[in-house]
Amino acid sequence: MKRSLFGGAISCDVPNGFADVSEFRQVPDNQEVFADAATDRCVIIELLQMEDTIGDSATGVFYFNEIADSNACAPTDRHVAQAFTMPASEVHGLQVPAHIAVGTQAVAKYKEAAKNVIQVYVCCLRLPRATTDLVVSVTVPISVDPNSSSRGHVPTDVDEGSVFLKAIFRSLAVHDWDLFQ
Repeated sequence: MKRSLFGGAISCDVPNGFADVSEFRQVPDNQEVFADAATDRCVIIELLQMEDTIGDSATGVFYFNEIADSNACAPTDRHVAQAFTMPASEVHGLQVPAHIAVGTQAVAKYKEAAKNVIQVYVCCLRLPRATTDLVVSVTVPISVDPNSSSRGHVPTDVDEGSVFLKAIFRSLAVHDWDLFQ
């Protein structure tokens, strides 16, 4: 489903069934967050100051670790399984390479002791003209601890995350570059 982001300055496809989290919770101005409450899957699209000290091909792993840190995920509870770059021709609307990292994180929800294992897909699209890293992350639960508040959620097919991520970055379009001023 095509969604307008950041006041219509950007648009992309977001999977059906994902609600706009800003309708019921405060979301930072530099993020758009969508979640599927039935499955605990989540999509976050954020605009970040370009990390000049990080080489392009390393940005996927860099942001994977940034997300893990923000989830209070210990280094021993995270694992990057793949890191690769898709060519600009795959990012139809922006024509920039997609720097991707895929891996798992064991994270607790709401500061609970129980940890769930999530598959995290991170894509960094570097927008040099705007000195911005556009970061897309998709999380899919793959193992839910029986003591977690998410215990009623059924883990989903981890490959869905890859499908969602590709649909998002292939459909991303910037309609108003003034957003980055």
